Amino acid sequence: MSLPIIRVHWLNESRAFRVLWLLDHLNLAYEIIPYKRDEGFRAPDELRKVHPLGRAPIITIEDKTTNKIKTLAESGFIFHHILQNFDKSNILNNPNPDANDQIEYYLYYSEGSLQPPLMIEFLLSMVNKAPIPFPISWVARKVAGTISEKYSRGETKNQLDFVDSEISKNNGYLVDGRFSGADIMLSFPLEMAFQRGFANADQYPNIDKWLKKIKTEKSYSVAKQKAVDHGGKF
Repeated sequence: MSLPIIRVHWLNESRAFRVLWLLDHLNLAYEIIPYKRDEGFRAPDELRKVHPLGRAPIITIEDKTTNKIKTLAESGFIFHHILQNFDKSNILNNPNPDANDQIEYYLYYSEGSLQPPLMIEFLLSMVNKAPIPFPISWVARKVAGTISEKYSRGETKNQLDFVDSEISKNNGYLVDGRFSGADIMLSFPLEMAFQRGFANADQYPNIDKWLKKIKTEKSYSVAKQKAVDHGGKF
């Protein structure tokens, strides 16, 4: 039975890199169909022809026998489908059902609990940097500071404390002391947290070591080169 044709609809400077990393670690052949953001940093309208929402990542899986095409959107769902259908050897899954449930949890935790406060903090930081005239700037920054203080700053710390603790309990990984789909999934929001100054190595030494370790995977380098070749930045 021949494997289907997997196509990654790749948007530069997007979370789609994680999908490349996932597929390369599983040694799955795939094609990249590149798209570039417009001047407003929005995805081009061409992506809407693939999926109505027009947001990356999107993958299509074509059955070579029937020519039927399945379209998958949303990172967690894409990871779930790929791991469930293409990782029968438990390369990124786990043979222990309980551990595998934990991997599944992280696929949804990433953008369900971790990503929202990080995104709010990022947007609020943009308000502080925006060239807004006084006195509107004072009001905008006061509101942004209050939102951060009352919600997103504390919730960001809560989430990062949780992840750092979980890594310390699992021998340097997220689940069962071994590299899994969960590590790839959480790589993006946690790296962004460090790059944007919401976390640092002194506060979160376990996350810092984990980020450095998972990047030593050969599949990371392979996927990174493909991303760079298609307009990705690192």
